[in-house]
Amino acid sequence: MNIKEAKQQIQNAITAYLMKDEFGEYRIPLERQRPVFLLGAPGIGKTAIMEQIAQETGISLVSYSMTHHTRQSVLGLAQIVHRNYTGADFQISEYTMSEIVATLYDTIEATGIKEGILFLDEINCVAESLAPVMLQFLQYKMLGKHQIPHGWVVCTAGNPPEFNKSVNEFDVVTLDRLKKVDVEPDFNIWKEYAYKQHIHTAITCFLETSQDDFYHIGKSEAGSIVSFVTARGWEDLSEMMLLYEEDGINIDNTLVEQYIQDVAIAGRFLAYYSKYVEYYNKYYVDDILEGNVTEELIESAKMADKDEKRLLLGMIIESVSRTMKESLEMEKMLKQIHPLLQDTIARLNANFSNREILSQHIMREQSKLEKLTRARVISPSDKRIMHWIIYSLTIYMDKTTKCRDNPRAVQCVMQEFQGALSKMIAVTDQAIKKMQNAFTFVEAVYDNGEELNFLYTELKNCYHCKKFMHKYSFEDYFGGPTHPVDFSKIEHLALDPNARD
Repeated sequence: MNIKEAKQQIQNAITAYLMKDEFGEYRIPLERQRPVFLLGAPGIGKTAIMEQIAQETGISLVSYSMTHHTRQSVLGLAQIVHRNYTGADFQISEYTMSEIVATLYDTIEATGIKEGILFLDEINCVAESLAPVMLQFLQYKMLGKHQIPHGWVVCTAGNPPEFNKSVNEFDVVTLDRLKKVDVEPDFNIWKEYAYKQHIHTAITCFLETSQDDFYHIGKSEAGSIVSFVTARGWEDLSEMMLLYEEDGINIDNTLVEQYIQDVAIAGRFLAYYSKYVEYYNKYYVDDILEGNVTEELIESAKMADKDEKRLLLGMIIESVSRTMKESLEMEKMLKQIHPLLQDTIARLNANFSNREILSQHIMREQSKLEKLTRARVISPSDKRIMHWIIYSLTIYMDKTTKCRDNPRAVQCVMQEFQGALSKMIAVTDQAIKKMQNAFTFVEAVYDNGEELNFLYTELKNCYHCKKFMHKYSFEDYFGGPTHPVDFSKIEHLALDPNARD
């Protein structure tokens, strides 16, 4: 199955394992909850989907790579303890709590979240001395004498033996205690993820035209791996490329081959990237999306070959998507800070100190962010939003401190929030105009051909565009007439200046 289907299988299992009866007991006892065993080639996204599941379900995630663990770290250290049996004193050996189990309890204490996922990566690479220990763990969820906390689901992952010389193939006894999920690379599924993560346009367009280069393992005649390309490699390369471009650093074969470890594929991509740079400089996509299109530009686009046409459409889609994402994130920020500011106004009206009010909000938000980060239940996007909220609260505190009295401080809060709301509305309006101008341009160049249908389909399949178009009722938009943005759904964000504590 592909990684998207595997993710759903794991989510279904976690949902079932955490279901409780009328007495609050888990309906499937801990020892009968088969650990998931995610088996797939390296760099396919196994760890990434575990992080996504934790973020989407709101339960904690603790990860361990089992290749780095010894018997002592897994079982704990042996110690001598005194016991009295039938009136006689004895000295016996007993293990301290495992580092792994202790980490789960530490996470519960630090976050207040009692349920979670214990993810053990490279489970089939443990040392032979640990094999009996792991077999007991997979069945009873115990390491030594210590059981993992109830409410924690065990998920594991590993690579097939052809990818890792350290792999110990599981026997029937072990496999019969696991819920095995086999995963295969699938470019079309990864492309959905790539749009959401804003993977570099040159990479998504290149792989669409050369899908065999998406995931590749090259072997020698003797069967050893001599080259490889993975989904993780493409994503990591994208991140570096975007930063290099931002800082004006040249992207060359040395950089590409550090992530795409197959010389032929790296060479093909670099040649394609040079086309991307050429067309990026040739077409001013920002001008196109602002509606500033010349006849010369239209004629040039009409004469474009297949690669040029795909890259141009890719750059248009990426720009529209980023602006739509910015709009959605800005609205989410405002929705989250709104109740904090409403409380601030109410307490200012009750004659509390502005610094006391806002410093409390800042500390609570910082504590909340630390807990969510420790539990690994917060996505990069939501983390960025929380950082913005904390930063914004410090700005509100600085500006209200300059006010001579609380009524003026209330007005200051109102004005600052209204300014942020106006910026969000402007970005939203810009996103819609970009989309409309994109359709206008593509229709002018290609009439009603397959390019127009491609643009519409890709926007509807792009994560942030799909959400944005649904929110503002553009789901059936196909280059149709423009219409004003309906902001009625966000009018409730207005602050009440007369609120009382």
